[in-house]
Amino acid sequence: MKINEIGKYRILDANVNRVAEGIRVIEDIARFDLEEKELTDRLRNIRHILRKNFQDIDKEFILARDSAHDIGKEISNSNENDKKTDETQIILANFKRVTEGLRVIEEITKLIDYKKSKIIESLRYETYYIEKEFNLKFFNRKNKIPKGIYGITAENFANGKTNIECVKEMIKAGIKIIQYREKNKTINEKLKEAREIAKLCKENNVIFIVNDHIEIALLVDADGVHLGQEDLDIKSARKILGDNKIIGISTHAIEEAKKAEKDGADYIGVGPIFPTTTKDRKPVGLEYLKQVNKSINIPFVAIGGIKEHNIDEILDIGAYSISLVSEIVGADDIVEKVKRLNEKIVRSKK
Repeated sequence: MKINEIGKYRILDANVNRVAEGIRVIEDIARFDLEEKELTDRLRNIRHILRKNFQDIDKEFILARDSAHDIGKEISNSNENDKKTDETQIILANFKRVTEGLRVIEEITKLIDYKKSKIIESLRYETYYIEKEFNLKFFNRKNKIPKGIYGITAENFANGKTNIECVKEMIKAGIKIIQYREKNKTINEKLKEAREIAKLCKENNVIFIVNDHIEIALLVDADGVHLGQEDLDIKSARKILGDNKIIGISTHAIEEAKKAEKDGADYIGVGPIFPTTTKDRKPVGLEYLKQVNKSINIPFVAIGGIKEHNIDEILDIGAYSISLVSEIVGADDIVEKVKRLNEKIVRSKK
């Protein structure tokens, strides 16, 4: 028994659309969420090649289409298995949709144009390669920190504002990562504040890091912790926190930075760059920042004595992320202060 011509066109039409739509979902996540230009270009290329190879029979596709009487529509409407609860399921489902659709197109195209079927086969294999790369980048995304300003609380420098008030303003200003750092309160006071900040960050899609206290990070389900050189070592912290949490560590010399990278830190703090009252340590200067920029492959945060008037020196070196602790929390208007700082960051990128 043979598949009739109309049947072939309907199968191809449905699967070409299915594949193109699935790729578009993944492509937009790569473009707008991961900001991965190469992956975006490769996915777009698959979509364009697919469409181009069937543009000569687009007319036949449209004439064969019968959406009103498609029994698959009723099945889909009653299927509970298609529900998605998070972005991970969306990504996995759309890659599966794309690869399965390409396989159907490949097989049916063998009945029409064997050379064209080999092109589709190559697209299918390219999708397998992209799926692996995409998943590695996406599912390790929590091991990356956003570029730009890294917010840190410091109530004793906030001119009367509470940590919670400062965090709300930092979030309003668009800061995408905030570390809760508090040295002068009891553990229960810290836990209470961390819970509130964790809630604010989660509601606003902001990464939340807890300084020093792994137990607090676990209790409030923070995105990660930031350790000092005298705190628990990175490997031990990883055993406690697992692979999906961010671990950062302060470094003050290139040897510490290299060890942190080797031990599996997701990012390092570099500083203090300039003299500062927020850290009881001599400044490491710009030379160490240059060393890190040249030889360390994980993200790094420049910190310590950085102000609006000297941030250009940090930007010129190429810091991945920058923390201006007292400069931000001590500002009369945090939102306006962050706006001016971001303008400098954007100009430096250009």
